Amino acid sequence: MFLVIRYLLCFILVLIFTSFGCSSKKELLQNDAQLEPQQIPPIVISEYILGFGDELEISIYRHDEMTRKVRILPDGKIHYLLIGEIYAQGLSVNQLRDKLREGLLKYYVDPQVSVMVTTIGSQKFFVFGEVNHPGVFQLDRPKTIVEAISDAEGFTRDAKLSYVLLIRGGPSNPNPTYKVLDIDKALKEIDLTQNVALQQGDIIYVPASEYANVEKFFDRLWTIIPVHIGFIPIRF
Repeated sequence: MFLVIRYLLCFILVLIFTSFGCSSKKELLQNDAQLEPQQIPPIVISEYILGFGDELEISIYRHDEMTRKVRILPDGKIHYLLIGEIYAQGLSVNQLRDKLREGLLKYYVDPQVSVMVTTIGSQKFFVFGEVNHPGVFQLDRPKTIVEAISDAEGFTRDAKLSYVLLIRGGPSNPNPTYKVLDIDKALKEIDLTQNVALQQGDIIYVPASEYANVEKFFDRLWTIIPVHIGFIPIRF
């Protein structure tokens, strides 16, 4: 699953850097502040939130007979050996792992449970950048971009609210599109044109205010991003 997130991050950076590199400096360069590579913060990914349709592989260390693939049903539940039904929808992968481990303590001594998302079946959107809880979220009801930011626990103090990127289409679409949104205007002036409705697979990227020179920022970021995403765990 986190290989998917890793690929998405690379995709975002390539798309933004390529698209912005072709735009006029008048549109994109807000100042000429020099950026040092060490100024760029690491990208942190929050836990994946499970939803209906997601397929999981559950296993216990040194107990191969307990390895099972399960799918989250429309009622939000999964069924696992010995434990029975567990409500999984809305839980993070780690929360589900802990629930499984708790149920298995009746049968095993200190069971080492692993949960891996093998197929994404639920509708998702992605929020990265200057938000307090970046990551992958469920699109379980109609939502706007402001609600998406709220799901990510709001902007950090370094966020550039007037230059939020909405990338639509994702890696599976050969012709993704992007749009720059002024969320500051959406919040202060209730400008509904800036508070668009989300679609499945939308990617929201909130840049930092001090990195207004987009070309320089992404040029620097691209040189160090493999270091940060290289440590994203694949299994739990």
